[in-house]
Amino acid sequence: MHAVIIEDLEQYLSGHLPLSVLNRFEAHLAICGECRREVDEIQESNGLLALLKPAPVDPPPSFVAQLMRTVAGQPAPSYWNSLGDFAFGRRVVFASLLTLAVLGTVLVSREQAYAPNPTTPEAVMADAAGSPNADQMLVTLANYEP
Repeated sequence: MHAVIIEDLEQYLSGHLPLSVLNRFEAHLAICGECRREVDEIQESNGLLALLKPAPVDPPPSFVAQLMRTVAGQPAPSYWNSLGDFAFGRRVVFASLLTLAVLGTVLVSREQAYAPNPTTPEAVMADAAGSPNADQMLVTLANYEP
């Protein structure tokens, strides 16, 4: 296909080609059999692809009216309606508070098991900061082995 056709092919197929360019385009198609054949094949492919597109299906008016009546007769959905009665909500709140209490107790009981152990130089310095002997702290840091 020649450059004259390639440049304007998309606009030609969509029907938005200006008149002056359209005349030049069609003049080239009239004298060039190869370009005319390719453009015809592209137009045929476009037509076949258009046949694959399903036609819109509109429901009958009675269907829409029946659907509107059905929807209008139902109450609006609510989150609170799905929870049921008030007693169920109280049970959910109680179970949540009980779970929170149990998890808090476990956390507090495990906290003492993880007491800080002065194994880093910073922890040794912080632990020895209260001691009156600064020389002993320096000796301790000098002898520190991880």
